[in-house]
Amino acid sequence: DGVGSDRAPAGDGEPATAAAAVAPRSPTDGEPDGKGGAAGGLLGGASLIFRHEYLRLVLAASVLYEVALTCMHYEMNLIGLDRFGVGISVVGDGRHGAGGGGDGGGGVTYIQFMGWYGQTVNVLSLLLSYYAFPRLVRSRGLRYTIRIFPTVLLGVTVAAFVVLPGNLPFLFVSLSVCKALTYSVHDPSEEVLYMPTSASAKFRSKFWIDAVGTRVAKAAGAAVNEYAGSAGGVVKYGSVPSVVASLALWCACARVGVLFDELLERGEVVGEEEEGEEADAD
Repeated sequence: DGVGSDRAPAGDGEPATAAAAVAPRSPTDGEPDGKGGAAGGLLGGASLIFRHEYLRLVLAASVLYEVALTCMHYEMNLIGLDRFGVGISVVGDGRHGAGGGGDGGGGVTYIQFMGWYGQTVNVLSLLLSYYAFPRLVRSRGLRYTIRIFPTVLLGVTVAAFVVLPGNLPFLFVSLSVCKALTYSVHDPSEEVLYMPTSASAKFRSKFWIDAVGTRVAKAAGAAVNEYAGSAGGVVKYGSVPSVVASLALWCACARVGVLFDELLERGEVVGEEEEGEEADAD
């Protein structure tokens, strides 16, 4: 598979199978070259996800929120840039010269605005990581902890696109909270979800979930933003995809939390059958 092979290397005692003793050996056998054995790691990971409901739910819980966050973050950027202007120049003292947009910021530039946003997210993430996540997992368990961020995101998405469209203060506060919850509560909860999975499932499926799935979801959100082209366009064209993705995220997290508890109670391991089949084949 993509992690390694249980077969003994050539010349190291008895061959693992009779066929291995007589089969011609390729110069690249045993090397993770993306073909042959490594294909089981890459393509096998996708196969595991489609084969197991639990891994499909982990995939959904790990990537769907990127659609809504990408759309709302783009909307906030456009509104902030229009309201504050860039406020920086490549010449002079670096404080003025390239600013655009209105003067409603009271001397605040877009760069300062985004700096405040980053600081707010980092401070909230630190506080929630230290105080909230450990206590939530101990007192409520993963089943309920993993529903917190989807619940907040669903409420924020509906408010941002339906109740308070184009409201910059609301976008600033709500996105700061959502981003902080992502880093401090939701992402750690995603990692805990891999506990009732086999080692092979962890390594094989995690690549498709973290690397491929996350980027596809971000690309989907970016495609909506590209089509919208403006803050008003994001509200118009991004509302349905964002709300649907947030609702699907909530349903996936609710279901995967239940399955997580059931798997632990029964002592089952997702992907264990595939590892047994590979061991028999070897």
